[in-house]
Amino acid sequence: MKKLIMITALLMCFVGSAQKKKPKKIVPPPPVKEVPPPPKIEELPFEDDEKKCFVFKAEEQKDSLTYVTETLLEYGWNNNLARMIITTYNYDSVKKNQADENGEILALTQNLQFINGTYKIEKDVFTFTPEKSEKFKTRLFKITYKSKTKKVDFLTDENNNKLQTGECLEPMVKMSM
Repeated sequence: MKKLIMITALLMCFVGSAQKKKPKKIVPPPPVKEVPPPPKIEELPFEDDEKKCFVFKAEEQKDSLTYVTETLLEYGWNNNLARMIITTYNYDSVKKNQADENGEILALTQNLQFINGTYKIEKDVFTFTPEKSEKFKTRLFKITYKSKTKKVDFLTDENNNKLQTGECLEPMVKMSM
C-alpha cells in the first residue's frame, strides 16, 4: 500500500507540474507603406533620340587644303547631362577629287574633342555649361521652333551658326590584340 500511495503521489506531481505550452504569437507583417509615384520629369519638346543631337559643319579653304570643323551637340540622354563633340580634320582638295574620280577612298586624320557638361533650357535659350569651366566657355544657343508646333527646328549659337538636327554618334568599341 505504501508503494501504491507513492506511485499515486508521483503521478500527481507529474500531472500537476506538467503545463500546457502556450502557442507562439504570430506577429502580423508590418503595414505596407504606400509608395508615392515617382516625380514627374519635365518632358522636353523632342520626339526621339535623333532630335536631341544637333550638328554644325564649317569648311574653310586655304590654298589647296580644306579645313573642316564639325560640332555635334547631344543631350537629354541622362538627367541634365550634355556633351559637345568637336571634330577637326583637313584634306587636299585636289587629291580628294582624284580619289573620287578613281573610286578610291581618301584616308583622313580626325581629331575628336569631347566636352562633357550640363544643359539648361529657359525662355527658348539652351545653355551648355562645360564641366571644365576654366578650359571651355559656357555656350548659349537660341532655340527656333517649327511654325505652329512646339518641335525644335534648329539651334543658333552666338556666331549665328545654325545647328541642324542630326544623328548622334554611335558608341565605338576598340578591340586591341
